[in-house]
Amino acid sequence: MKNILTLFIITLLFSACGADKEPLTTTPKPLPSWYVHPPQSDTGYLYEVAEGHDKKEAITHALEMMAATLSTTISSNYKSTTTTSSGVNNSYQQDVSHEVETSVNAIRISNYNVVESTQQSFRRYLVLIKSDKKVLFESLKHELDETALQLQEEEKHIKDKNVLAQLMFYKRAQQEYNTLQQTLNVMHVLNTNFDAKPYIQQAQHYHNSCDRLRTHVTFSFQNSINTKNLVPVLSSGLSKEGIKIKASEGPYHLTIRIDADIEEVKSMGFDLARAAISIQVLDHTQSVLGSNKLNITGQSTQGYRVARENVAIKLKRLVDEKGIQTILGVNF
Repeated sequence: MKNILTLFIITLLFSACGADKEPLTTTPKPLPSWYVHPPQSDTGYLYEVAEGHDKKEAITHALEMMAATLSTTISSNYKSTTTTSSGVNNSYQQDVSHEVETSVNAIRISNYNVVESTQQSFRRYLVLIKSDKKVLFESLKHELDETALQLQEEEKHIKDKNVLAQLMFYKRAQQEYNTLQQTLNVMHVLNTNFDAKPYIQQAQHYHNSCDRLRTHVTFSFQNSINTKNLVPVLSSGLSKEGIKIKASEGPYHLTIRIDADIEEVKSMGFDLARAAISIQVLDHTQSVLGSNKLNITGQSTQGYRVARENVAIKLKRLVDEKGIQTILGVNF
């Protein structure tokens, strides 16, 4: 009886303590003022706030948003320019703006400072970054000038190489300047006095040089009797690329040597022509610039001649699917 009374009293004491205790509550950490009301970008600096799971992710998001801000400005400028000077329709303006925005978002902003940062809560980090427009402009110009100088140095020595190497250089130079065009757009936003004309002229030079070189390139064929029916397939693929097919000589002329070992067998009622095709592309010095080997089996129920024609049909499918350059083993 005494033990029961003691247990009852203890229970009452714990109940009384629990009744007096206030329930636990968690007060959210207030957002910092610099995040709620961040500084506005001005003529000297770009500012951006963002959040992420950690500091690194938050900074990445802030840089992406900063690039997006530049993109919006450029897109607006493009819309204004195309409307007032070109008078083009709205769909074109939207396409241009979208293209510019997509490209500018890939611009790397490497010059920035983290002004403020805080861990707001678990897995939530806030940052405020800023970038000096002048410093950002100079860094982009430095990268631009380095690329331009490198291409100019390469071009000085490209004349000593074969015609396909020359074509590849000018194609790559064009691609480089297509990317640099977006950098030029950003630089103009950062510094309205920036003169992009020399870079645009250089880009046009590479474009014109590539087009001019392609007009001089010619191909002809050396083939065995086994591959006579394959020549029109390859010739058609080259023509679609704008390449001339004609007998010629000199440094701009290339020869496609094509041969094949063909085994004729019967299998399950079919006539099969198993062709091991060898392709080589040679320059005027007979140096091999590219090559490929293809194993194609033609089949027919109407004799080996039709089976050989089926090899040509299958080769055409390969050309259509993979492209003539892949089939020849070259780039131009």
